[in-house]
Amino acid sequence: MVPVASTRQLAEAGQIANTARPVRILVTGADGFLGSHLVRELAQDGHAVVPLVFGRAARAGEFRIDLTQPAGLAALDGAFDAVVHAAGRVDGHASYAAMFAANVEATANVARWARKQGVRHFVHFSSVAVYGPLTLGEGRDERTPRLGLRLGLPYMRTKALAERLVEQSGVPYTLVRSPVVIGAGDTVISRGFRDALLGRGLPLLPGASLKRRVSLAFVEGLAEVVRRLLARGPLLGPVHAADAEVSFGELADAYAGALGVSRSATSLSWREALLARNEVGFTWLVASARFGQHYARERLVSELGYRSPRSLESAIRSGLSSLQG
Repeated sequence: MVPVASTRQLAEAGQIANTARPVRILVTGADGFLGSHLVRELAQDGHAVVPLVFGRAARAGEFRIDLTQPAGLAALDGAFDAVVHAAGRVDGHASYAAMFAANVEATANVARWARKQGVRHFVHFSSVAVYGPLTLGEGRDERTPRLGLRLGLPYMRTKALAERLVEQSGVPYTLVRSPVVIGAGDTVISRGFRDALLGRGLPLLPGASLKRRVSLAFVEGLAEVVRRLLARGPLLGPVHAADAEVSFGELADAYAGALGVSRSATSLSWREALLARNEVGFTWLVASARFGQHYARERLVSELGYRSPRSLESAIRSGLSSLQG
């Protein structure tokens, strides 16, 4: 069972004060989809943000560090109030060794470094993939067994292992479990819906239902979650960062409306679905319509008083616009 901290444990964690005062924040994965948004939003809030990149050369104010090498972080000077760890590898075509290094070894190195530095809040961006096969379904909450430790795809296992290492590191932490993310820069879900609705239609397996519930995060919403966590302090456990809870049909209608087309669907066999399993956006559509991918957000609301900063329609428009761009 994944630990969920009590109020007493939270009080003993040395939390960042419940204010909006500026703090010094290290953001890993600053050259990625999520990390680049976080750097921009947190800097606009007045925080002193130090971005770490790896996939490209460092720009002014950035550091290029290989997080899989423990010595790399020694180049950083000064104390940090918080670390927002958004670096990781999602590419399903990567070898297990490469994914393990990026998602597990790098996380262990950053968490250990943060502990030694006395960082007061380690915000770790994880994924609902830690549930392994239980990623599929409806009504999952933060107490759902973390089957990714033993079962599932390499991405699921490495994300689950990374969570366990953060829990064991001794640094005050929050595990932010995100479902799929849409918004400006999304090249997965928005592309999947666009290609389906402008092509053969939504791919529906036998037993699929447009009433299945799905959860989505907005990239801007994840920045808002971090803001509230910096004010609230470490939860010492996981929280789902979901902005929208809708039926698969409602989501498809929203995408169809943004594209100016009518919703259409096509029947799909299990064999056809397996042949196209490497197309991530397509696979998400198939699995969601058949099983649902829904994650409770009660803790997000009760602990952080969260309200999404965007509407579903505006997030969809942003995602589709970035594809066109």
